Amino acid sequence: MDPAAVTASFDTLTPELLRQRGSLKWTWRPGTLGAWVAESDLGTAPVVTEALQQAVADGTLGYLPPQLAQQVATATAEFQASRYGWQVSAQEVSLLPDVLSSLRAVLERHSRPGADVIVPTPAYMPFLTIPAQHGRRCVQVPALKDSGADGGPRWSLDLEGIERAMRDGAGVLVLCNPWNPVGRVLSAAELDAVASLSARYGVTVFADEIHGPLVLDPALRHVPYASRPGADPALTFTATAVSKGWNVAGLKCAQLIASGGARTRWESSPLSRHLEMEASILGARAAVAALSPDGVAWLEVLRGYLWGNVGLWSQQLAQLPGVEPTRPEGTYLAWLDLAGTRAAASPAEHLLRAARLVVNDGRSCGTGYESCCRVNLATSRTVLAQIIQGISQAVS
Repeated sequence: MDPAAVTASFDTLTPELLRQRGSLKWTWRPGTLGAWVAESDLGTAPVVTEALQQAVADGTLGYLPPQLAQQVATATAEFQASRYGWQVSAQEVSLLPDVLSSLRAVLERHSRPGADVIVPTPAYMPFLTIPAQHGRRCVQVPALKDSGADGGPRWSLDLEGIERAMRDGAGVLVLCNPWNPVGRVLSAAELDAVASLSARYGVTVFADEIHGPLVLDPALRHVPYASRPGADPALTFTATAVSKGWNVAGLKCAQLIASGGARTRWESSPLSRHLEMEASILGARAAVAALSPDGVAWLEVLRGYLWGNVGLWSQQLAQLPGVEPTRPEGTYLAWLDLAGTRAAASPAEHLLRAARLVVNDGRSCGTGYESCCRVNLATSRTVLAQIIQGISQAVS
């Protein structure tokens, strides 16, 4: 793989080409700039493409065979060990269609029945709506915000607020790390504090680490919550996937990692085990390829490109009066507060109307974020420049 060629392929992308490709991101609102749903415009690793093409050529498009599922579990365990120093066994890895199906299973069958669900906000939108679908109340705990090293906002968990919710009887904490949509990469100290609270109050932690491969800041690294010494295995479920790092979300193959008591409970549930039959054979092939040395090498090029996009985003938007961009440390999603502009009342609607730019409405990420929006930065520099220009013109 030639890193320069990969980067050059990223730079060729234009809105016209992306619309022709027909992704959800670029076809939902025809004629607009797509910057909303967490799809990347930057494609996937060549080794993943080759694996999928071979599967089509071979006609292996049926159900997932056990030996391939085992390959995914083994590759996942080895990646966690080599990348993050987290030692897990392949036997502790289950395949599921996606992260949200694993959250649903944890709420339905592997946590205290009816107990409230704590969700730090701003949050990935479905985390706020899924609890009610399982007879649970969602307890929003707004994040704390202070100034980061770059002068922009930096978000952190409100540990006192989380503890209050646990003390009041909540039974599950949804922990998103790296944190969609604010882009924080949680520190070991923060994770240790969460683990202490979980153990003290007997609260299950559902750790969504789907963006773990996408830590962009070179000074930081992803720390799996379950790798911390205080994280109780009986109270911990970790969900991950290659779907964001390698842009294969449509292939439906996520991984649930559970050990100790959590693994025992998972294995004892026929309904949870049945979910493992719903993972896709193509998704499994993509996962094995993505986690190979060639797939990881491509990921490194992608991370560097995205970090460059973050720099452009932060530098240019910070100069606009009334605009407060958050500089993401991980993920390719940026959080933007337009409270000081004429777009404050409804940023998503205003940007669509004034700039033909589609972003996620901050109101869908939690109470109190009406002046905010989530913007997808996983695109070419050409498209990113148009996104930034559109925002600048819309708020000036």
